[in-house]
Amino acid sequence: MTPKKNNYDYDGVYFTMGPISIHQFAEFSKHGLGAIRLFQYIKTLQGLTKEAWVKVDNKNSYKWFGLSQSTKWRAIKKLKEAKLIEVKGSMGRAPRIKIIAPQKKLN
Repeated sequence: MTPKKNNYDYDGVYFTMGPISIHQFAEFSKHGLGAIRLFQYIKTLQGLTKEAWVKVDNKNSYKWFGLSQSTKWRAIKKLKEAKLIEVKGSMGRAPRIKIIAPQKKLN
């Protein structure tokens, strides 16, 4: 698997890369299947690019994890309100997202 520069169109990506926190996964799962798919997409891109902020585009998020555009934006809105993610960018553009949920439960 060789990455192409700048467009994140990786062939054969069918899994989540990088370390996964069970606590983070549990917090995202409280917000539905769309949130879990968004979590998987973000963690996969973080594993591939080694960057905290990832660009969530429509093409690859649907191709890799079945995350449609409308589901993506609903999940982003819910997760942003729950303070699990931080978002840069606006509607109509591919936002840059970073997970800010803690790695473990803090009581």
